[in-house]
Amino acid sequence: VWLYTEQHDVINEWNGYWRVDRSEKKTGFGKILEGMSLKDLHAAVYISTGNDICVAAEGGADVEVPLFLSAMTGKDLGNELSINYELFHTNQIGEEKKELSGTIKTAYTPWMQKELRPLKVRLPDLAGISKLTLKVSDASGRVIARNFMHFIVDSKTELANTKIISLKADDYSQAEFSGKVWKVMEGKKVNAVGEGSLSYEFPIRTSTAEYKHKERYFLIEVSAKEFFVKDQQAFNSNQDYMKGSRVAPSSNPNSYPMTDETFFPSNISIWVNGAKVKTQTLADDPADHRGVLSWHAQLETKERKDAKLEEAGSYGYLVKVSISRSQFRAASRVGRLTITLRAEGEGGIAIYGEEFGRYPVKPSLVLRR
Repeated sequence: VWLYTEQHDVINEWNGYWRVDRSEKKTGFGKILEGMSLKDLHAAVYISTGNDICVAAEGGADVEVPLFLSAMTGKDLGNELSINYELFHTNQIGEEKKELSGTIKTAYTPWMQKELRPLKVRLPDLAGISKLTLKVSDASGRVIARNFMHFIVDSKTELANTKIISLKADDYSQAEFSGKVWKVMEGKKVNAVGEGSLSYEFPIRTSTAEYKHKERYFLIEVSAKEFFVKDQQAFNSNQDYMKGSRVAPSSNPNSYPMTDETFFPSNISIWVNGAKVKTQTLADDPADHRGVLSWHAQLETKERKDAKLEEAGSYGYLVKVSISRSQFRAASRVGRLTITLRAEGEGGIAIYGEEFGRYPVKPSLVLRR
């Protein structure tokens, strides 16, 4: 997902596998595909899906995934390799389901470089994000290579027995913080630093109030928000941020520091119509391979003159808050349900919409039959 010019960072760059002090970065590989790590990028056997590792597609479409197999080894791995694939789909309320799986067999010879027959996959006809995982095994069944790719799926098909009332990330009714509040990529993400609160008002119309539901909850992707130097109004953007340690690393306007061993947490509370219903610690302000939607959104920068990355790879945590029947009835009487997220300390809040972050969800009120 990122390019690197050295195995570890140099001052004020984020291109390496480790930080300049050799501390570890978190790639997120193992959370996307169990067992995958940086070793899979440099293994003797490598499976590739070509140049595109994340593509937009229509729901229900039949897609062809190119496959390339490289074996930079003379080892005897048997006469045949197995490529096991699985397709998972996460819908617009964050639910993941395995859609299909299968196995491809291919002949093996040492030092082979081979383009395989494309893998044909039918995507689910539901909006969300699909993940294709690949595992290559030798004749003994030992996994020797792993890789993955994603599809951003667009569909008008509604979820069965579900009513979703959604707002965009920047459709908040109020935002007051001790620091700064700003939008990323025209509102795909909203950042708020310091201590404060941000509220959303969900309309409760007659048809919504009469919807016969058994489960009600608020859903959002949210993280802590560290106040990087590049985002501070007093920052002198004309200085050369590459001149060693005299300039803070987060001065680089083209970066979003990757997840590492030092976390930046935020303690938040969530309020429904003025009543506190949940407290939670957001562990970090992370950015790595898991922020698939944030990486994919960077394609839009090609049309801009600066072509800068904007918070690439950043993502949050999926937070779900149950709404009681009495709370929903009270909201129905006034025609709206107000959700407030409050940063209890200086950890801030970052809100992700359906086109940014890790999950294809908007801030939503979900009603299930």
